[in-house]
Amino acid sequence: VANGSFDADINGWSNSFVTAEWVNDDGAPISGNGSMRVTGTINNNGTFGMNSDVFPVQGGYWYLSAASFKTPAISVSERGLYFIEWYTNSNDFILRDSVDSVFGVDDDVWIELDGYLQAPDDAAFAVMRLFLQTGSPEQEDPPFGLWDDAVVLQETIFTGGFD
Repeated sequence: VANGSFDADINGWSNSFVTAEWVNDDGAPISGNGSMRVTGTINNNGTFGMNSDVFPVQGGYWYLSAASFKTPAISVSERGLYFIEWYTNSNDFILRDSVDSVFGVDDDVWIELDGYLQAPDDAAFAVMRLFLQTGSPEQEDPPFGLWDDAVVLQETIFTGGFD
């Protein structure tokens, strides 16, 4: 995933339905410093987030994925989750895998999410989508949260030899 550490900016991430900005002084302990602050507009258990640029994958291979998020106490965000969406060489959607936290995570604490996912056999590309979920409908403040250390790495451990 391009620029998943957010050390200098949020290049490589986009979504036209939310506001996102680089935060230079609040990052997860793994990489420190920068993070991506995402602010949504939906307050009734809706999700909002940012999408990585498309990246190449190999069908059938296993991928280690991870991301860290934080929901500040003054935000109505209650949960973090991410999707890895797999696409064919023709850009046809195949499958969405998700990794998510429990609802009602601790405020002001960096939470690490990780998953071990296998790309479908016909996958050639993928996108990582980082989402936050809001609380109850009666909350009025705009929901927001921070993301950092988003990674997708191809598994390189060989268990059956090097043939």
